[in-house]
Amino acid sequence: MTSTTRPFGDADRAKKMKRMKSDAGSQAHPEALAGLRGAVKESLHDGYLQCATAFGISKRLGVPLVAVGNAADDLGIRVVDCQLGCFKVDKAVHHPGGKKLDPAAVEGLEDLAKTGPLACAAVFALARRLNLRPLDVAGAANARHIKIHNCQLGCF
Repeated sequence: MTSTTRPFGDADRAKKMKRMKSDAGSQAHPEALAGLRGAVKESLHDGYLQCATAFGISKRLGVPLVAVGNAADDLGIRVVDCQLGCFKVDKAVHHPGGKKLDPAAVEGLEDLAKTGPLACAAVFALARRLNLRPLDVAGAANARHIKIHNCQLGCF
């Protein structure tokens, strides 16, 4: 882990619990969830769960992403190294250093932002469609002051 993290406090926990209650489809079949906690524990890096690793666990076990995030919360484990560049105490613009922003990414982000809050899943979908890294699309959003909401793992 390369960045400093802040403690997960009571305000964070309350916000997360409110979000978890409102997430439809956040629960998978009990059989699929049976090994989830073990998979999370086995996948830790320096005691933390990396975002990309959580995505891999979800795919491998066939459980919703938010279920992986919920399991991490239940175990008291923090998710780090967000694929969109979030979770850092020191926020920075994450667009490609000195490079021009991809015009298609900017246009796609602005179109998405017109329909309401920009969701994490929408950033990933746009990145896939444009054959870009999610971090690059998130950097373009950050550079355009478009805030990303609704983490697929339930972290923000």
